Amino acid sequence: MKHKYFHMAILFGLLGTAVFAGTTGKIAGHVTVAGTGEPLPGANVILEGTTLGAAADVNGYYYIINVPPGNYTIRASVIGYKVSSKQGI
Repeated sequence: MKHKYFHMAILFGLLGTAVFAGTTGKIAGHVTVAGTGEPLPGANVILEGTTLGAAADVNGYYYIINVPPGNYTIRASVIGYKVSSKQGI
C-alpha cells in the first residue's frame, strides 16, 4: 500500500513540472575587465531581488537558468574589483 502512494506522489510531481514548462528563460553573458576586455573567471553574477545567480567560468562566461519573465538588475562582483550592475535585463 505504501508503494501506491509513493508512485502517485512521483506522478503528481512530474505533472507539476509539465504545467510550468516553458515559463522561464535563460540569461547568459561575459564578465570582463572594463577597458581591457580581459575575462574575469569566477565572477559572481546574481539577479538582484532573487535567489538566482551563477559563477563565471574560466573564460568569464556565465548563464543563469530558470529565470521567470521580467525586468532584472544583474550584478557582477569579484574580489579586488568594483561591483558592477546593469539594469533592465
